[in-house]
Amino acid sequence: MPTFFIETFGCQMNVADSDTLAELLSMRGYSAASDAGSADLVVVNTCSVREHAEKRAKARIAHYAGRKAAGAALWVVGCMAERMGDSLRSEIRGVDQVIGATRIEHLSHDLDRYLGELASQSDTAVSAAPGVSMFLPIMRGCDNYCAYCVVPYVRGREHSIAKSVLLDKARRMARQGVKEITLLGQNVNSYRDGDTDFAALLRLMHDVEGIVRIRFTTSHPKDCSEKLVRTVAELPKLCSHFHLPIQSGSSRILERMNRTYTCDDYLRRVDTIRSLVADVDITTDIMVGFPAETDDDFRQTLSLVDLVRFTSAFMFAYSERDGTAAASMDGQVPQQEKKRRLEELITLQTAITKECYASMVGRTVDVLFTERQKRRDRAWMGQDAGCKRVLVRCEESLAGTILPMKIARSTGMTLIGERPAQCDS
Repeated sequence: MPTFFIETFGCQMNVADSDTLAELLSMRGYSAASDAGSADLVVVNTCSVREHAEKRAKARIAHYAGRKAAGAALWVVGCMAERMGDSLRSEIRGVDQVIGATRIEHLSHDLDRYLGELASQSDTAVSAAPGVSMFLPIMRGCDNYCAYCVVPYVRGREHSIAKSVLLDKARRMARQGVKEITLLGQNVNSYRDGDTDFAALLRLMHDVEGIVRIRFTTSHPKDCSEKLVRTVAELPKLCSHFHLPIQSGSSRILERMNRTYTCDDYLRRVDTIRSLVADVDITTDIMVGFPAETDDDFRQTLSLVDLVRFTSAFMFAYSERDGTAAASMDGQVPQQEKKRRLEELITLQTAITKECYASMVGRTVDVLFTERQKRRDRAWMGQDAGCKRVLVRCEESLAGTILPMKIARSTGMTLIGERPAQCDS
């Protein structure tokens, strides 16, 4: 039986794409290898959102190209593959196939050609075993054209997947034992299939038997409507978590970014979410050092972070991407200044996150356990109905179960639950 190994860089959409490829390969008689050195096919799923991500991926691709066994194949897929195309094969000898992000959704049709016209899938083929929690892409591409972002250029225009297809996939996941699904899109809440908008899709997904929790990411503030927030508040399977990227606390910078909202708009959406959804976690993305960002602009970002009190945030320095509007803007911020601002922002948000987690000590929350830690004490890992990670020591299997857990302590970024009674049996 031939084997495959996939290494994934980047966002949840890339993780979902890798899961899809793994399933398609399994259907065609491949099995997953434990490491790249023993695999007949090595796949690197790449990210282009920042220069650092591309450098890491290229280093890994070069490593695999220089060490692959005779007869083994090396594929590069995803956003960097889309951006660079076949020039990647010229840059790194040993790459056998380059599959861009816009072709990934067509893999079910293209894969046999890529594999050399292998035999068609049989009715008895076994797909890759899913986990307790899985990603389900509901749309692809992006029409927002934020000034800093390469995604519209490497993933194409925004288009939604038919609700009938999505519901069939969700039901199949449930039959395979999946308990939690995360709906994915570059701008997930702009989903539309005919008369079905994102809020309506959530209601349809809520009726899928066997799925006990539903999450979604990433939301653009411009499409985070009161209708959507009320839907999350009303449906018990929907997790009380909104990932709502702000990017900057300066309305002047947001306009330069082409984000199409102001800080006041954003704060009104936060107020709506917190007024309607109990115990909600709001997380965000924040960028520092965008072209022409002054120290005053940066201080406005710090003030907004201090005001909103995000549960956590993904924070990064602006990285120039060829072909984007920001790449040709005046006022590029020096690298050292970007680094200083990022460190200050991280210090502030880390303190807020620790306070948020510490406030949970003594409370009881419902935790869906998904997997056991691979290192240290091999505790069971799960999440509450928001976005906070919870660990508990237990020898018995907790995978796929939802348990009320009293929080004994916080490590600052993780909650530690008291040992459940069934673990003492």
